Amino acid sequence: MKKYQQMMYDRIKKTVGNWRNKGNVHEYEVYHLLHSIKGTAGTIGMDKLSEEAEALLDYTDVESEKLWGKTEWLPFVERIESAFEPSLFQDKTDEIKQTINFETPVSQPDVPFILIVDDDVEFVTHTKTFVEREGFQVVIALTGEKGLELFYQVKPSLIILDQALPDIDGIELLKQIFVKAQKDVVPIVMVGTSDCEENRIKAYEMGATDFIAKPLNMNVLIPFLHNRIRHRKHMLKQIGEDELTGAYNRKYLERELSSQLVMLKKDDRMAALSFIIVDIDHFKSVNDRFGHPKGDEVLKEFVHTFMKIKAPMDTISRYGGEEFAIVMPDTSKTEAFERIKAWRESFSNVTFNAGDNTFNVMFSAGIKEVTVNDDHLNRIIEQADKALYHAKETGRNKTQFYEEALEYTGLKDFVTIIIVDDDEVVRQMMTHHFNKRGEVAGRPVKVRTFPDGVAFLEGSWYQTDQQFMILLDGRMPKMDGIEVLQKLRETYGNKNIVISMLTARKGEVEVARALNLGADDYMVKPFNANEVAARIDRLLERMFN
Repeated sequence: MKKYQQMMYDRIKKTVGNWRNKGNVHEYEVYHLLHSIKGTAGTIGMDKLSEEAEALLDYTDVESEKLWGKTEWLPFVERIESAFEPSLFQDKTDEIKQTINFETPVSQPDVPFILIVDDDVEFVTHTKTFVEREGFQVVIALTGEKGLELFYQVKPSLIILDQALPDIDGIELLKQIFVKAQKDVVPIVMVGTSDCEENRIKAYEMGATDFIAKPLNMNVLIPFLHNRIRHRKHMLKQIGEDELTGAYNRKYLERELSSQLVMLKKDDRMAALSFIIVDIDHFKSVNDRFGHPKGDEVLKEFVHTFMKIKAPMDTISRYGGEEFAIVMPDTSKTEAFERIKAWRESFSNVTFNAGDNTFNVMFSAGIKEVTVNDDHLNRIIEQADKALYHAKETGRNKTQFYEEALEYTGLKDFVTIIIVDDDEVVRQMMTHHFNKRGEVAGRPVKVRTFPDGVAFLEGSWYQTDQQFMILLDGRMPKMDGIEVLQKLRETYGNKNIVISMLTARKGEVEVARALNLGADDYMVKPFNANEVAARIDRLLERMFN
């Protein structure tokens, strides 16, 4: 449950941050925030917050376009803030700290990230300016807590850590990050005003790579940073490379895919990235007929051929045996398909000699186009693997895109649960619940989600021979749930669709209207996910059996 509470925290913080930048907001924006909080907070165990939002809703009008100034909406924010421990909102730092850009910069390929954790504002701003002028990227944390958060978020190439921080001792923070930093080969440079032997010994004992006394000599700092990062790259190459083929290894793959997924979510210019798993066809017969040394030659040539056709940022990793994984940043699935096609044509023309015999080798590939909606590495890998499996099962020497239909090949009578709700917390929580459950009313289940009614109605989800259970939020910003319900019934009828309205309103008039327009049921937020599943079981048994 804490995961969803954290998501609620982050969403409110982001919204209020936007309000602070704008100054004035429409009354209906305040209403929608409160309405969303009321419906979700109780569901994830934040009853006090839900009650506070419900009380404040009485003072807002969803239809009103009146502009509220900061003096009007800030008291509402403070009431919401009071329902949280600790306080959500940052707007309490002094003026000079607010002049620093704390937004996490968009990572640029091959440009090292430096994380500076230090509460000395003058020092960090000066160092950031100087270091970025030399071609590095710098992100700043003024507290140990923020430093810890950014350490996991931006995956820095090097950390400059002050020994004395306002909320936590620098040595204590070093303890917390050392194991992961060592695993990721991240140098930690501790800085302090006192260069005494005791401080140095403490820092080195806890895992610091270096200790430097303030003030820093900037002319020495830049070559020092290049030296440490160059060493890190060399170490990563040593531990991340497959010795036989020169491709990266599986450990590197997971780190690279994770990093690219973070970049995708932060950089609006990147629409997608492609992840591909490839497998050499009938490779076992190569080893059996011509011996393992010849098989090794095929593997090395396979990687060598890819290196000649790849884009600069593409990486290839040996996933296991004759399987390889490709990460193609900022690449759509159609672009990836063309690149794989060029690779196949080039590799299939390579003739291998084995005594008096010659032979050629083919391969199959599965492509998963990764978007900002994809969150889990294992799931991404699994989906590419499903596409690869389908390519091999349907003839080999081909490339297959991952599509949702592949998940259910061979399954009959499955039910698609569609969650249409503008609250990401509700969508993720219900998706997790039904995926973990695996079935409803004794039938396999798949889950799809949409953030608003417009995207849902325009989406390509409907199939006449499938059965659908739709959980439809009553209040959404782009199109009201009642309007979505009406259009849904007008377009698709009643035959294979069961609809349950999700509402935070208990009024009989609204419920009656939804039922009259074709809703099969309604559920009042906040609700319990297990109760929702049980209710869906009963609905589907009644409607589809």
